[in-house]
Amino acid sequence: MKVIVTGGASGIGREVGNYLMSKSYEVISVDLQEEHGAIKLDVVNEGAWDDLFQQFGPVQGLVNCAGIRTRSTILETSMATFEQHLKVNVTGTWLGIKSFFKSHVAGTEGSIVNISSVNALIAVPGQAHYVASKGAISALTKAAAIEGAPMGIRVNAVGPGAIRTPMTEERLSDPDQVSWLEGRVPLGRVGEPNEIASVAKFLLSSESSYITGTTVFADGGWTSNGV
Repeated sequence: MKVIVTGGASGIGREVGNYLMSKSYEVISVDLQEEHGAIKLDVVNEGAWDDLFQQFGPVQGLVNCAGIRTRSTILETSMATFEQHLKVNVTGTWLGIKSFFKSHVAGTEGSIVNISSVNALIAVPGQAHYVASKGAISALTKAAAIEGAPMGIRVNAVGPGAIRTPMTEERLSDPDQVSWLEGRVPLGRVGEPNEIASVAKFLLSSESSYITGTTVFADGGWTSNGV
Protein backbone atom coordinates (compact mmCIF):
# COMPACT_ATOMS: atom_id res chain seq x y z
CA MET A 1 0.00 0.00 0.00
CA LYS A 2 1.41 3.37 -1.02
CA VAL A 3 0.70 6.18 1.47
CA ILE A 4 1.48 9.89 1.59
CA VAL A 5 2.15 11.24 5.09
CA THR A 6 2.20 15.01 5.59
CA GLY A 7 4.12 16.59 8.45
CA GLY A 8 6.48 13.66 8.09
CA ALA A 9 9.65 15.38 9.29
CA SER A 10 8.77 15.43 12.98
CA GLY A 11 6.36 14.48 15.75
CA ILE A 12 3.36 12.31 15.03
CA GLY A 13 3.89 12.53 11.25
CA ARG A 14 7.41 11.17 11.47
CA GLU A 15 6.32 8.39 13.81
CA VAL A 16 3.41 7.45 11.50
CA GLY A 17 5.74 7.26 8.51
CA ASN A 18 8.32 5.15 10.34
CA TYR A 19 5.67 2.84 11.78
CA LEU A 20 4.02 2.29 8.40
CA MET A 21 7.37 1.54 6.77
CA SER A 22 8.05 -1.04 9.51
CA LYS A 23 4.80 -2.71 8.44
CA SER A 24 5.91 -2.84 4.77
CA TYR A 25 3.92 0.18 3.58
CA GLU A 26 5.45 2.32 0.83
CA VAL A 27 5.58 5.78 2.41
CA ILE A 28 6.01 9.16 0.72
CA SER A 29 6.86 11.50 3.59
CA VAL A 30 6.31 15.22 2.92
CA ASP A 31 6.84 18.31 5.03
CA LEU A 32 7.62 22.02 4.75
CA GLN A 33 11.02 21.08 6.21
CA GLU A 34 13.14 18.68 4.16
CA GLU A 35 14.38 16.63 7.11
CA HIS A 36 14.46 12.92 7.98
CA GLY A 37 13.77 11.92 4.39
CA ALA A 38 10.74 14.17 3.89
CA ILE A 39 10.10 15.75 0.50
CA LYS A 40 9.25 19.47 0.56
CA LEU A 41 5.52 20.24 0.36
CA ASP A 42 3.61 23.33 1.41
CA VAL A 43 0.22 21.84 2.28
CA VAL A 44 -1.61 25.11 1.51
CA ASN A 45 -0.29 25.21 -2.07
CA GLU A 46 -2.77 23.45 -4.36
CA GLY A 47 -0.31 23.37 -7.24
CA ALA A 48 2.26 21.63 -5.05
CA TRP A 49 -0.32 18.98 -4.18
CA ASP A 50 -1.06 18.47 -7.89
CA ASP A 51 2.65 18.06 -8.62
CA LEU A 52 3.04 15.58 -5.75
CA PHE A 53 0.24 13.33 -6.97
CA GLN A 54 1.45 13.63 -10.54
CA GLN A 55 4.85 12.37 -9.42
CA PHE A 56 3.79 9.67 -6.96
CA GLY A 57 0.13 8.94 -7.60
CA PRO A 58 -2.07 7.15 -7.57
CA VAL A 59 -1.73 6.23 -3.92
CA GLN A 60 -4.01 4.15 -1.76
CA GLY A 61 -3.61 6.08 1.49
CA LEU A 62 -3.11 9.58 2.86
CA VAL A 63 -2.38 10.65 6.44
CA ASN A 64 -2.82 14.40 7.01
CA CYS A 65 -0.52 15.10 9.97
CA ALA A 66 0.80 18.55 9.07
CA GLY A 67 -0.34 21.18 11.55
CA ILE A 68 0.61 24.10 13.77
CA ARG A 69 -0.32 25.22 17.27
CA THR A 70 0.47 28.31 19.30
CA ARG A 71 -0.85 29.47 22.65
CA SER A 72 -2.54 32.84 23.25
CA THR A 73 -5.90 34.10 24.45
CA ILE A 74 -8.50 35.39 22.01
CA LEU A 75 -7.65 38.96 23.01
CA GLU A 76 -3.94 38.33 22.46
CA THR A 77 -4.34 36.49 19.14
CA SER A 78 -4.06 38.45 15.92
CA MET A 79 -6.36 37.79 12.99
CA ALA A 80 -3.31 36.71 11.01
CA THR A 81 -2.48 34.04 13.60
CA PHE A 82 -6.07 32.81 13.73
CA GLU A 83 -6.28 32.60 9.94
CA GLN A 84 -2.88 30.88 9.69
CA HIS A 85 -4.08 28.07 11.96
CA LEU A 86 -7.18 27.58 9.84
CA LYS A 87 -5.10 27.74 6.67
CA VAL A 88 -2.48 25.17 7.65
CA ASN A 89 -4.61 22.83 9.77
CA VAL A 90 -7.91 22.91 7.88
CA THR A 91 -7.20 24.13 4.34
CA GLY A 92 -4.07 21.96 4.19
CA THR A 93 -6.11 18.91 5.17
CA TRP A 94 -8.88 19.82 2.71
CA LEU A 95 -6.40 20.19 -0.15
CA GLY A 96 -4.94 16.78 0.66
CA ILE A 97 -8.40 15.22 0.57
CA LYS A 98 -9.28 17.01 -2.66
CA SER A 99 -6.04 15.91 -4.33
CA PHE A 100 -6.56 12.32 -3.23
CA PHE A 101 -10.13 12.35 -4.58
CA LYS A 102 -8.97 13.81 -7.92
CA SER A 103 -6.26 11.21 -8.45
CA HIS A 104 -8.23 8.20 -7.22
CA VAL A 105 -8.56 5.31 -9.66
CA ALA A 106 -12.17 4.23 -10.16
CA GLY A 107 -12.90 0.73 -8.92
CA THR A 108 -10.16 0.74 -6.28
CA GLU A 109 -10.32 1.40 -2.57
CA GLY A 110 -8.59 4.17 -0.66
CA SER A 111 -8.29 5.45 2.88
CA ILE A 112 -7.60 8.90 4.31
CA VAL A 113 -6.69 9.56 7.95
CA ASN A 114 -6.76 13.11 9.29
CA ILE A 115 -5.21 14.21 12.58
CA SER A 116 -7.74 15.97 14.77
CA SER A 117 -7.43 16.34 18.56
CA VAL A 118 -9.23 15.88 21.84
CA ASN A 119 -9.66 19.64 21.51
CA ALA A 120 -12.23 19.01 18.81
CA LEU A 121 -14.49 18.11 21.75
CA ILE A 122 -12.81 19.67 24.78
CA ALA A 123 -11.94 23.34 24.71
CA VAL A 124 -8.94 24.62 26.63
CA PRO A 125 -8.09 28.25 27.42
CA GLY A 126 -5.47 30.10 25.45
CA GLN A 127 -5.85 28.05 22.27
CA ALA A 128 -9.18 29.06 20.71
CA HIS A 129 -7.59 29.31 17.25
CA TYR A 130 -6.19 25.76 17.54
CA VAL A 131 -9.39 24.37 19.09
CA ALA A 132 -11.46 25.83 16.23
CA SER A 133 -9.18 24.29 13.61
CA LYS A 134 -9.30 20.83 15.14
CA GLY A 135 -13.08 20.93 15.49
CA ALA A 136 -13.22 21.82 11.81
CA ILE A 137 -11.04 18.83 10.91
CA SER A 138 -13.41 16.40 12.64
CA ALA A 139 -16.39 17.99 10.87
CA LEU A 140 -14.55 17.96 7.53
CA THR A 141 -13.78 14.28 8.04
CA LYS A 142 -17.50 13.48 8.27
CA ALA A 143 -18.37 15.49 5.16
CA ALA A 144 -15.50 14.01 3.14
CA ALA A 145 -16.48 10.48 4.19
CA ILE A 146 -19.94 10.98 2.70
CA GLU A 147 -18.51 12.20 -0.60
CA GLY A 148 -15.74 9.61 -0.66
CA ALA A 149 -17.92 6.57 0.01
CA PRO A 150 -19.32 6.23 -3.54
CA MET A 151 -15.74 6.33 -4.82
CA GLY A 152 -14.59 3.57 -2.47
CA ILE A 153 -12.66 5.99 -0.26
CA ARG A 154 -12.96 5.89 3.51
CA VAL A 155 -12.15 9.04 5.51
CA ASN A 156 -11.52 8.96 9.25
CA ALA A 157 -9.59 10.94 11.85
CA VAL A 158 -7.51 10.27 14.92
CA GLY A 159 -7.99 12.57 17.91
CA PRO A 160 -4.81 12.41 19.98
CA GLY A 161 -4.75 13.48 23.59
CA ALA A 162 -1.56 14.69 25.25
CA ILE A 163 1.23 13.09 23.21
CA ARG A 164 4.97 13.50 23.73
CA THR A 165 6.11 15.38 20.58
CA PRO A 166 8.20 18.48 19.76
CA MET A 167 4.92 20.45 19.60
CA THR A 168 4.15 19.60 23.24
CA GLU A 169 7.74 19.66 24.50
CA GLU A 170 7.45 23.05 26.19
CA ARG A 171 4.24 22.14 27.97
CA LEU A 172 5.52 18.73 29.07
CA SER A 173 8.67 20.27 30.50
CA ASP A 174 6.48 22.05 33.08
CA PRO A 175 5.89 19.72 36.08
CA ASP A 176 2.64 21.52 36.92
CA GLN A 177 1.29 20.95 33.41
CA VAL A 178 2.30 17.29 33.48
CA SER A 179 0.67 16.83 36.88
CA TRP A 180 -2.55 18.44 35.63
CA LEU A 181 -2.59 16.27 32.49
CA GLU A 182 -1.89 13.05 34.35
CA GLY A 183 -4.67 13.89 36.78
CA ARG A 184 -7.10 14.65 33.95
CA VAL A 185 -6.34 11.51 31.89
CA PRO A 186 -7.89 8.33 33.35
CA LEU A 187 -4.93 6.19 32.27
CA GLY A 188 -2.74 8.58 34.26
CA ARG A 189 0.00 9.25 31.74
CA VAL A 190 1.00 11.15 28.62
CA GLY A 191 0.79 9.18 25.37
CA GLU A 192 3.58 8.31 22.95
CA PRO A 193 3.61 9.01 19.17
CA ASN A 194 3.63 5.30 18.29
CA GLU A 195 0.26 4.97 20.06
CA ILE A 196 -1.18 7.33 17.44
CA ALA A 197 0.71 5.72 14.58
CA SER A 198 -0.81 2.31 15.31
CA VAL A 199 -4.34 3.77 15.20
CA ALA A 200 -3.58 5.52 11.90
CA LYS A 201 -2.35 2.22 10.46
CA PHE A 202 -5.53 0.48 11.61
CA LEU A 203 -7.71 3.12 9.93
CA LEU A 204 -5.71 2.86 6.71
CA SER A 205 -5.96 -0.91 6.58
CA SER A 206 -8.74 -3.30 5.60
CA GLU A 207 -9.13 -4.14 9.29
CA SER A 208 -11.28 -0.99 9.50
CA SER A 209 -13.17 -1.63 6.27
CA TYR A 210 -16.58 -0.72 7.73
CA ILE A 211 -15.42 2.43 9.50
CA THR A 212 -15.71 5.84 7.85
CA GLY A 213 -16.58 9.37 8.93
CA THR A 214 -15.49 8.92 12.53
CA THR A 215 -12.84 10.38 14.82
CA VAL A 216 -11.10 7.79 16.99
CA PHE A 217 -9.91 9.47 20.18
CA ALA A 218 -6.59 7.99 21.30
CA ASP A 219 -6.44 10.00 24.49
CA GLY A 220 -6.12 7.73 27.50
CA GLY A 221 -9.80 8.32 28.25
CA TRP A 222 -9.56 12.13 28.42
CA THR A 223 -12.71 12.78 26.37
CA SER A 224 -14.65 10.35 28.55
CA ASN A 225 -13.71 12.06 31.80
CA GLY A 226 -16.48 14.42 32.84
CA VAL A 227 -15.06 15.07 36.30
